[in-house]
Amino acid sequence: MTLILLQVITQTVSSTLYWVGLGRGIDGLPGPPMRRAWRIGSALVLATWLIAMVLLAANDVFRNGPFPPRVPTALLVTLAAGYLALLSGTFRQVIADIPQHWLIGIQAFRVLGAGFLIRYLQGGLPGVFAIPAGVGDVLTGIFAPLVAYWWFAGKPYARRAAIAWNLFGMADLVIAVTLGVLTRGGGGGIVFPLVLIPIYAVPRAFLLHSYSLIGLFGKAARKDGATAPETGLQTLPA
Repeated sequence: MTLILLQVITQTVSSTLYWVGLGRGIDGLPGPPMRRAWRIGSALVLATWLIAMVLLAANDVFRNGPFPPRVPTALLVTLAAGYLALLSGTFRQVIADIPQHWLIGIQAFRVLGAGFLIRYLQGGLPGVFAIPAGVGDVLTGIFAPLVAYWWFAGKPYARRAAIAWNLFGMADLVIAVTLGVLTRGGGGGIVFPLVLIPIYAVPRAFLLHSYSLIGLFGKAARKDGATAPETGLQTLPA
């Protein structure tokens, strides 16, 4: 019960912070009616997404069967939705107006990947899965606020550090999911509540990395790299 509460509370808090970050981008939309609609709409989407994942996971919907692999399928569907959303010019503008340091710093919650290491020490997960997944998450989470500060402070090495950090964080997620699939979640499959990590937290984190990188590489075309950047994703052409 303690682990269930911890996972639900953690995912709820991180989702709320994600919504607060979206709010920074929504502030840049024209007119109070549009801003209000996007705030309410985004809150409903995020709340529905979280509640649906919790209920489905609690009922063992994501316990892997022979085919299709349910956890990777849920993860890929979520990623597809996140990337397809970029087809909307308004959504691109919202993401563009989220400060880059926010897109980076919010991933400090990844330190909670230490839970994999704790489970390993308790004998609940094999080291081949828990150690790479746990260490990668912890390192990503520890460096998130530091890299975010470098960016906010306009350090000359901030952009390179942010790109390297994003790539490391994405690689960690890919490795963790791959090992999780190959070992069936460390033996017997990942069950509720830990299954919320690959089906909910991982795709959300991967999308944050993606949105951050799009903004970082978009700024590479600008001649003046000395000015401290303010936003995360450059507005893409409609």
